[in-house]
Amino acid sequence: MRMAEGTGTFSVLAADDKLPDFALVSKVISESRGWNRDDAGRAARHAWGFLGEDLNEDAAALILERCALYGLGAVKVPAALIPALQPPVNIKKSVLAAGNFNYADGGSLAGSESADDILVLAAAPVKETTSRTVTATEGPSGQEKAVRLGIMAVTGLPIGLGKSKEVKKEIKSSEVSFCLDIVLRTQNPPSARPDNRSPAALRRLRLGSNDFDFSCLREKKTYSSQTNFRLMCAELAAFAPRALRNAGLLALLAGTTLAVLPYETAADLEKETLRLAALAALRGL
Repeated sequence: MRMAEGTGTFSVLAADDKLPDFALVSKVISESRGWNRDDAGRAARHAWGFLGEDLNEDAAALILERCALYGLGAVKVPAALIPALQPPVNIKKSVLAAGNFNYADGGSLAGSESADDILVLAAAPVKETTSRTVTATEGPSGQEKAVRLGIMAVTGLPIGLGKSKEVKKEIKSSEVSFCLDIVLRTQNPPSARPDNRSPAALRRLRLGSNDFDFSCLREKKTYSSQTNFRLMCAELAAFAPRALRNAGLLALLAGTTLAVLPYETAADLEKETLRLAALAALRGL
C-alpha cells in the first residue's frame, strides 16, 4: 500500500474500529463529492473505512462536516503520517508460551512477540487461482472422421481416418482459503528513523489456513483447516486483546459468514488493515 510523502494532502478515516455502515459511507461520499448514488456506492464498497484520500484541506473539511452531520466519527490524518505496511512474511508454525507469540516460517526465520507488539489482527478469505499446462493426445474429431469417410466412399482411396496429435492445454483452478495478517509495531524507535515525521513501515506476518501447522492447538485441533483457522484466530485475539480487529476477524469470532463482506482481492484486506494500523498509531498503541 502506497504511503504519500510530503504531498500536504490528507486522508479522512472512520474513527471507530468497526467499519461504518455501508449506506452511510455511500451517503457521505455522494454528498461531499457531488457524485451520483451509483458511483458513490461503488467507492463505498471498497472504501474500508477510508472516507477520502489525497484530499486538500477544504475537501477534507467537507467530508468531516458531512460525517458530523450524520453522527459518523471521523478523523483527518496527514497522508505522510499514515504508516506503510511491509510485505507479509508467511509463517508456518507458532506457539503461545511464557506470555509471548513465538513463530517460524519453516526456514531460517523465527521470532517472538509480546501481546503489546501486536497492533492489528486482520482476517479475510483469499481466492487463489493456479494454472498448469498438461499435454494430451487427441485423435481426429468426429467431423474430421466423417469427412475422410466421405472421401474414401467417393474415391475408394484408403486415406485413413487421420492421425493422433499432442495438444497442450492450460487448466486453471481456483480455491478459497483464509489468511490472518498480524501487524507488529516497528523495531526501530522514532529516533532511529531517517525522517521522524514519517512512520516506519510496520512489520506484518501472514498465517494461511492451507499451509499452517495447527499442531499448536493441541487437543483443539480438528480435521478441518477452516475450523482450525477460526480457533487460531480466537487464541490470538485472546492473547492480544488490545490489538485492533478487522471486520473479517470480528465475523469469524462471532461465528458468522464472511460472504457478506466485499473481499474481492488482496487489496481490500490491505486497505482495511492499513486504516486500523493508522488508528493504532494515532492512539499510541
